[in-house]
Amino acid sequence: MFNYRRFKSYLVIEVGIGDKCANSYLDALRRFYEATRIWEPEKDDIINYMMMFHQKDYSYSHTVNTMLALEHFMRFIGRDMRMQRPRKPKTKIEYWLSEQEIARLFVYCKNIREKTIIALLAYTGIRNLELCNLKVRNIDFENQTVFVKAGKGLKDGVVCIAPPALNIITKYLREYPRDYEQTLLFSIEGYRIGQKMRPSAIRKHVRVIAKRTGINKRTYPHLFRHSLGMNMLLKGCDIYSVKEQLRHTFLSTTEIYIASNPQIMRNNYQVFVPNYFLGIM
Repeated sequence: MFNYRRFKSYLVIEVGIGDKCANSYLDALRRFYEATRIWEPEKDDIINYMMMFHQKDYSYSHTVNTMLALEHFMRFIGRDMRMQRPRKPKTKIEYWLSEQEIARLFVYCKNIREKTIIALLAYTGIRNLELCNLKVRNIDFENQTVFVKAGKGLKDGVVCIAPPALNIITKYLREYPRDYEQTLLFSIEGYRIGQKMRPSAIRKHVRVIAKRTGINKRTYPHLFRHSLGMNMLLKGCDIYSVKEQLRHTFLSTTEIYIASNPQIMRNNYQVFVPNYFLGIM
């Protein structure tokens, strides 16, 4: 039987991969074994397995994640190999929530906990897991910022937060007092009372609130991140400021928002287009 624990230790300690990513690679390795029943593969075994991905048209992210997992595994067993990555598709954001739709979500919140969840997601653009890990001390009420500790890629970051969201959080802390070092959000029922909320619980809250509003869109935590970026750009915000708020590593990631909505380009064009006929007509 293969020692998964030893391989995970190799990924985390020797390679320096985060725990969540390491678990993802372990899952990919399990799928490889279930499909091939080979624990010490040769290069051709890996190539044949990956050919199946191309034939079945698996997603880019799933294909690349599997490649990385198998490359690390081959290195782990002393059979180093490197595979060529497929060309990354030019993705677009299919839909987002408008300012009016997010305003409706606040109206249909039944309590201050629900409002706090929506406020943090909508005004900061932080990810679901980052929200679950957010501590009281990470919120700077004076400077109107939120410190994101060990976000995606284990990177720290600072994002802005608007006064209306801070007012909601202040009311929440009056009703649910929390110590400085405690997570802001926590379970209030069941066997996990007092423990930090899980991403699945955040998703459920968002889904339930959205259902009340009758918004005909699949609404989930990460959609607020897309919505913040899109709504800021629609209001004329520069792309660099949006990049910093969403903590994108590359500007090209933020540019996807502009490519997904021609209205952004039209808005900016109408503001800055020269008036060649000024004083002539």
